[in-house]
Amino acid sequence: MRLKDKVAIITGASSGIGKACAKLFAREGAKVVLVARRMEVLEDLASEIKREGGEAIPLKADVSNPEDVNRVVDETVKVYGTVNILINNAGLTQDNLALKLTPQQWEEVLRVNLLGTFYFCQAVFRPMRRERYGKIVNTASVAIKGNIGQANYAASKAGVVALTRTLALEYARAGIRVNCVAPGVIETPMTEGFSEDMRKKILERIPLGYLGRPEDVAYLHLFLASPESDYITGQVFFIDGGLTVGI
Repeated sequence: MRLKDKVAIITGASSGIGKACAKLFAREGAKVVLVARRMEVLEDLASEIKREGGEAIPLKADVSNPEDVNRVVDETVKVYGTVNILINNAGLTQDNLALKLTPQQWEEVLRVNLLGTFYFCQAVFRPMRRERYGKIVNTASVAIKGNIGQANYAASKAGVVALTRTLALEYARAGIRVNCVAPGVIETPMTEGFSEDMRKKILERIPLGYLGRPEDVAYLHLFLASPESDYITGQVFFIDGGLTVGI
């Protein structure tokens, strides 16, 4: 088991990539702390993980609320003694052309995607520093290359990349590695609403010719959370079927 007895906080764990990470990490021996807004969904996932022989606890939280974030980390340390891994996966889109974006759409997306990521990175520093070891994996997106209708989302994810690189420098002396995953178009609840025409146009731009699965991204997270990646920090990993190769 690659994560035996490691304690992993996973945000956005109720569906998609976060859920896939939670199940995979539990199978690899991690004690998983499931974080999202929908407690009933988290409880079902925790029960599923336990039935399969894993260990998980659900904690309801709004990642854009620093008090919620600190409570999650404090509760994790209270239950398990430390935090070894943080997967910052919670995300939000509110797409609109830049000229039509409302202040609320701009602020809500940045609060969840960028501020939420920062709050958790800040909160786990102390328990990870005590261990002189930690793995943080943040979530960017291929949207950092620019995407029509996603000015707020692209800006938030570009901020996550800059944050990741800065924290990698600041946290290195404490033995904490900070990296970033930038998924392309993945089969998640966020993409279920795509029309057939939209899906066809997207597939034409992906050299591999298909959309990624949450499990594809989860395995990259597993590598970055495991000892195999100990000499890697401050990096951004695109996982997009080749979508950004020519950009």
